[in-house]
Amino acid sequence: MKRAKEISPIFSMKPASDPGFRQRDPAPVRMRTWLASAILLGVVFVICAIFYVWLYVQQIQNGYRLSKTYEQSELLSTVHRKLTIEWSRFQDPQRLEDIGRNQFSLAPPRPDQKVLMR
Repeated sequence: MKRAKEISPIFSMKPASDPGFRQRDPAPVRMRTWLASAILLGVVFVICAIFYVWLYVQQIQNGYRLSKTYEQSELLSTVHRKLTIEWSRFQDPQRLEDIGRNQFSLAPPRPDQKVLMR
C-alpha cells in the first residue's frame, strides 16, 4: 500500500500532495493557440485576396472578349446588310436585263435562235 501511495502522485491529474511538482504556466498554450489562429486567418485572407484578384482579371478579360465580339458582330451586320441590298438588286428583272445588255452584250433571241420543245 505504501508503494501505491508513492507512485500515485506521479500518475494523478492533480498532484497537490507532491511538493516538487511545478505547474506549467498556461500562457504558452494560449500563445500557441493564438499564433495558430492568426496564421490560419492570414492564410485564409491571402487565399481570398488571390481569388479576388483572379476574379478581377477574369472580369477584365471577359470585357475585352465582349468588346471584340461586339465589333465582329457589327462588321458581320454591315456585310449582311450590303449583301442583302446586292442580292435584291440582282433579283430585279429590269436590272438583270440591263446587266445582260450592257456588260455582256446580250439581246433578245432572234426567231431562228428559238427552239420549240414538246
